Amino acid sequence: MKIVHQKQNIFFISDLHLSHKNIIRYDNRPFENLEEMHTQLIKNWNSVVGKDDIVYNLGDLSFGSDEITKWFLHSVNGQIRHVLGNHDNLEHILRFSSRISDVYEYGVEIWVDDTETDDRGGKRNHIIMSHYPILSWNRAHHGSWHLHGHSHGGLMKTNQDYYKRRVMDVGCNNIDYTPISYQQVKEIMLKRKVSDVDSHY
Repeated sequence: MKIVHQKQNIFFISDLHLSHKNIIRYDNRPFENLEEMHTQLIKNWNSVVGKDDIVYNLGDLSFGSDEITKWFLHSVNGQIRHVLGNHDNLEHILRFSSRISDVYEYGVEIWVDDTETDDRGGKRNHIIMSHYPILSWNRAHHGSWHLHGHSHGGLMKTNQDYYKRRVMDVGCNNIDYTPISYQQVKEIMLKRKVSDVDSHY
């Protein structure tokens, strides 16, 4: 199924790790405890996402506390679509189907109608999303973007050439713990190179 969005308020985020106490230390997150982290994540989310906006969460939503996960999902705005991460369980995520409208097991491709489109002259921007980073993704040589999570910013330090391409780690600790908008991503991507890694005919 081809998913096409009109140019609208679409946001992206990953690796919230709700209820994961050690993530504060692992990521060096600026929170004293889980309660502060959860409260600030909700505040940040709702400061940019409206009720009718779409949010793609690219995995690792929570660390298993149904009560906290349910509370969080019912506290934040938007229509949430979820790509499973390595710490997500399909059965667990489906328990929150009243707040998560779609679940994708491996990833999802979307197209965004955009008359102010990229430097390649098209009318739609193509975005490939998965929890894990992909070396060569569909239509990369046509300017397609790749958004991922999982790495918590680690790959940006060790694989800088990779991030000169139109790829972005949208883990929350890389984007100020706030969902990043389509427009913000676009501004970043247009400054990066179109990949020729998987150029083929």
